Amino acid sequence: MFLINGNLQGDLSLDSALKSLQDALPRLLMTALDSDIVIAAAADFARQLQAGELDLGLEEDQRLGLIVFCQPDALNAKLERELGVQPRSLRRFSYIHSHFESWHPLGLVVHITPGNAPMLAFCAVLESLLAGNINWLRPSSSDNGLTARLLQALGDCDNSGRLGEFIAVLPVATADIGRLFTRADAVAAWGGETALKAIRQQLPAGCRWIDWGHRISFAYLTPDAAQPEALDALVDEVCRLDQQACSSPQWVLVDSDDAAVLRDMGSRLAEAFARRSTHWPALKPTDQEASEITTRCAMTRLEQCFAGQTGEVWSEAGWRVIWEHHRTLAPSPLFRSLLLRPVPQQLMAETLLPWRTVLQSCALICSPAHTPALVRRLVNAGVTRITPASSIHEGYAGEPHDGVYALARLSRRLSVSLPADVLASHANLDALPAAADTTDFAIMDKTAFQAQPIDPSAQLYFRSGGSSGTPALAGFTYRDFDQQMRAAADGLFAAGLDPAHDRVINLFFSGSLYGGFSSFSSILEQLGATQFPMGAPHDDDFREIARLIVQQRVSVLIGMPSTLHRLFLDEQTTLRAYAGIRKVFLGGEHPGLASRQLMQSCGVKTIRSAIYGSVDAGPLGHACAATADGVFHLLSATQHLEIVDLEQDVPVQGQEIGRLLFTSRARHSQTVRRYEVGDTGRWIPGSCPCGLSSPRFELLERHGQWLRIGTEFISPSQLARYAGVPVQIVLDHAPDGVERLMVRADADPEQLREQLLRDSALAAAVTAGLLSLQVETCATSNFTRNSHSGKTPLVIDRRLQQ
Repeated sequence: MFLINGNLQGDLSLDSALKSLQDALPRLLMTALDSDIVIAAAADFARQLQAGELDLGLEEDQRLGLIVFCQPDALNAKLERELGVQPRSLRRFSYIHSHFESWHPLGLVVHITPGNAPMLAFCAVLESLLAGNINWLRPSSSDNGLTARLLQALGDCDNSGRLGEFIAVLPVATADIGRLFTRADAVAAWGGETALKAIRQQLPAGCRWIDWGHRISFAYLTPDAAQPEALDALVDEVCRLDQQACSSPQWVLVDSDDAAVLRDMGSRLAEAFARRSTHWPALKPTDQEASEITTRCAMTRLEQCFAGQTGEVWSEAGWRVIWEHHRTLAPSPLFRSLLLRPVPQQLMAETLLPWRTVLQSCALICSPAHTPALVRRLVNAGVTRITPASSIHEGYAGEPHDGVYALARLSRRLSVSLPADVLASHANLDALPAAADTTDFAIMDKTAFQAQPIDPSAQLYFRSGGSSGTPALAGFTYRDFDQQMRAAADGLFAAGLDPAHDRVINLFFSGSLYGGFSSFSSILEQLGATQFPMGAPHDDDFREIARLIVQQRVSVLIGMPSTLHRLFLDEQTTLRAYAGIRKVFLGGEHPGLASRQLMQSCGVKTIRSAIYGSVDAGPLGHACAATADGVFHLLSATQHLEIVDLEQDVPVQGQEIGRLLFTSRARHSQTVRRYEVGDTGRWIPGSCPCGLSSPRFELLERHGQWLRIGTEFISPSQLARYAGVPVQIVLDHAPDGVERLMVRADADPEQLREQLLRDSALAAAVTAGLLSLQVETCATSNFTRNSHSGKTPLVIDRRLQQ
């Protein structure tokens, strides 16, 4: 049964199948399969198996095993552990050097799978799909179309329709196997030494050989730890699969050379077999296999009787323990045949030396005190996997197999080196991700965001503010937070931070909204920049910070405009004399003209709003050297942006001003989908001179409930409620550069000021000297109106115009 392009075909010739597949190769090689597509399809496949919606002729243990193997968490963990986070991102491995690396699919991988593990072929192809490869499978003759049906069902679970093109099942005769290798980039094969050698001889030059040969596993125990429960667990794992798996113990090596100890150990193992063997149905050996077992036992007894060899054989129907008191090892005849040998730990490396290349698992039975030293000895002797006896057949997500990571063998590592002045601000060379499809979802406001429960997977929480004085939290997994901070680090690099030379002081400070400080510490760590995390002083005394800047030759400041303005205003004499601050990067907002001139008088050459974001949604955009203030590149690796009309939930046309809606591509602990952050903006058309292809948008005034003023988040609607009369709020900068909040109202100014200062966030900003509050008596009829709609806006933000 052939499987071509997701369809089962029983009457296809090999010639026509190969022609169809080979004709498609160039197109498929140019459009590598994204791992997200594979993981989503596998998740749906597992769901259908769990629900009993697929009739594929599976045994129950096979069905359950595939459900576990196809879980998204397990596949993501495997991908991340074996290839790292964002493995196919062609990015700088250091922001200091112009060298880019990534993992990339090998291309076409041909799989030759055995008949003794029915689910192996499906799992092998799924692994290779994770790596992005095109996969041709030649199943075993005993497969009977099972793997083709499984892979067809997997392909049917893919909504993109692409997965099926990357899978083919070709049940060709042994004589025709070589025909599958003509265009292969790699051949992955399972089997014994003879079978693998025959396959390898047919490989074309340069084709990668991925062999999975037979391996030997064993138990190593110290006599003091050989308690009945430990020996029962070992015997269970011998009987569970009748030693047919590579992880099945064939030998028991004892840390002793005392014949009496070995004889006692053999008797105790025999007792364990008598207790446990009947709990497991036995696999019947063939006549040839049974003959080998009989011969092996008979030869051991003859050597003991006539050659004076020390040893003994304990056996009953279906199991045997063969003790020979020497350190020459040989494979077990299997089918519950344990070989018992004396191997003192100081002789372990010497004894195992001939077997180093085929060793796999060791069931270690010893006391905790002996464990570290024995683990080191076993690893140095060639063992690649050490487990408790009871779990030698079990694995964990991401565990290496036979001492290697499978996905690394199924991938190639790329490097690209560029001249230092070419794409100097580009952190990666990746194509933009596909646009997110959000058309079926409602717009999410702040209330809806805060009302949703945070998933238990969240590990890192930031306070994001809340209405009526109730704190709200934004939750991240460490994985998602790391991915978002890496994207922000790319953005800060594009904005002009040079980790090779810049010495940075982190002055982000927003009262209880501490997320900016913590985030920028992480961003600077990602960049590998020299940093001094300081925060702004509670007592409004910047003298210590100014001294540190001079003493440590700090050249870059990052923080909120209000904080940095106060630093330069209060310590301008010191900073002007130092004249070593070259760059000031701001958290998404812009300084007023007076503040900018003050910084420039102290020697600052670059003043830029570098990163735009929010605690709830994370980093959203970044500046670059070619953009004007207020213009940002979208952080496309982690965010999708829509701009919709101010009054209606429809996309804006051209460069119309609208509301910004963000959808996070890297957020699993909380849903951030079509999230209205409260800002307005418009698209900036055309290519950016910096060379980045990510979309650009201009950030304009706030729209909605929340404003960041004087480093605090303040709700204009809350201020209006405190006022108790119609108000209009105007934001700008006072002559000394400090942010100013002017409230217009037809009311007594002093009384209104007292009422407004009931807002704790506003009061904190005013008390800290980060915000100037003014009240202006103004008739409601004289409020400023929108020139287009004629409506009276609650807030007029003039900070961007100064």
